[in-house]
Amino acid sequence: MTSISRRTLLGAAGAAVLGSATAMSFATPALAAVRRGIDYSWGRPRPSAIAAAGYSFVCRYVSWSTTGKNLTRSEADALRAAGLDIVTNWEYEASEALGGYSAGVENATEANRQAIVCGMPSSRPIYFSVDWDASAAQQGTINAYFDGIASVIGRSRTGAYGGFNVIDRLFDAGKVTWGWQTYAWSGGNWDSRAELRQVQNGITVDGADCDRNEAHAADFGQWGGQPRGTASIYGALADGRLTYTAVDASTGTRTHGAVVSTATLGFVPKAMATLNFNTILVTNPGGQLYRVDVITNNESLVFNAPVLLGGGWTHDLLAFDGHGSLFGIAGNTLRRYTITAAKPAASNITSNTVIDSGFTLKTLTATGPGWILGTTTGGLLLSYKINGAGNWDRYELRSSTWQVFDNLLSPGGGVYFGHRPEGSMHQYVDASPYNGSGSDISGASVVDAAGWTQYLLSAQPATVS
Repeated sequence: MTSISRRTLLGAAGAAVLGSATAMSFATPALAAVRRGIDYSWGRPRPSAIAAAGYSFVCRYVSWSTTGKNLTRSEADALRAAGLDIVTNWEYEASEALGGYSAGVENATEANRQAIVCGMPSSRPIYFSVDWDASAAQQGTINAYFDGIASVIGRSRTGAYGGFNVIDRLFDAGKVTWGWQTYAWSGGNWDSRAELRQVQNGITVDGADCDRNEAHAADFGQWGGQPRGTASIYGALADGRLTYTAVDASTGTRTHGAVVSTATLGFVPKAMATLNFNTILVTNPGGQLYRVDVITNNESLVFNAPVLLGGGWTHDLLAFDGHGSLFGIAGNTLRRYTITAAKPAASNITSNTVIDSGFTLKTLTATGPGWILGTTTGGLLLSYKINGAGNWDRYELRSSTWQVFDNLLSPGGGVYFGHRPEGSMHQYVDASPYNGSGSDISGASVVDAAGWTQYLLSAQPATVS
């Protein structure tokens, strides 16, 4: 018997811690209250109408379909511009999960590709549908399907949509990290581990057929509306000490900091790039590259003695994109290196590729895989898509005023922090960081009007979405 989802039936019917050196304490933000959202297939309610109806997020499809069901980049940009969050869901046929492991691999590969094209950060989860009243006897095959998905995008990004029994069994088996439960086939039961609930079908929003949903967790896999996540920022003081702070990207307020090391690096670093939460790359004025391993940055900032990785690193600027690419500028020439380990040795820094000359940037940061952002002494804010040697695209986001910043840093998610020499820190949000336009950059909000005494700053990449 062929499984038919209630979505298919509905669709067919519709188609007919940093700053000063003084320690500070900050309150932890409360968990978000239940939020309301919608999902839809072929209908296209206007983003402004969705927001006006009281909804703050939408769940949208990626799939093999070519009939107009899928999320597009232009739609995603419009939703984001309206302040709406997006949740990504894969569904083509109701019973694709019966294809087992190989189907999971195939679907996850395509789902991830489509979602990233639409602007989803590569750290965000994707929900995959089990859109029928699956039996316990089918669960082994369904589990294998989600194993295939996890082999592509990782278990931490793997989510499932389905009724109570399916969601319950998948969570119990450790096959998913995220759950979107529908009231259908659930008999009034709700799994408390599911971040999302689909509570009603067949509502109308702006003339389009939709389903109503509720988010029961602060993080339910959303992306694109207001930034969410924590910016982890390392800095260097003029005496060679390091600093750490954390900033809530949704509010622009510090949540941890300022933590300052007692020890010094033994030199005053020239350039800095944060690889991950406890690994930093720095250069000294003599052109030597060091790896700094952080032991703790909680109550105090403690790090091991810097590890020398090699010489010849005369770069004035460094930035890591969080996806294996380290960018450096020396003498106006941009180079790209490949980092193959979380704590790289010299052998793990490969592919010294000259991208091009003429990169006369004053500041440099990375905003996503293969994307860099910088300012010029003349005040330009420039975004670049780096494709390869001699192959790059340049976008002028702003034509003036950005010369006031001596450091530019991005933790991802279209969030940009600008530091001024007098010690102030400012936050901007780019609703669509890869569209080549600065018209959707909002801000600036002031993180702190003073107290950021670091002369060099770097944010851990891909922590904000």
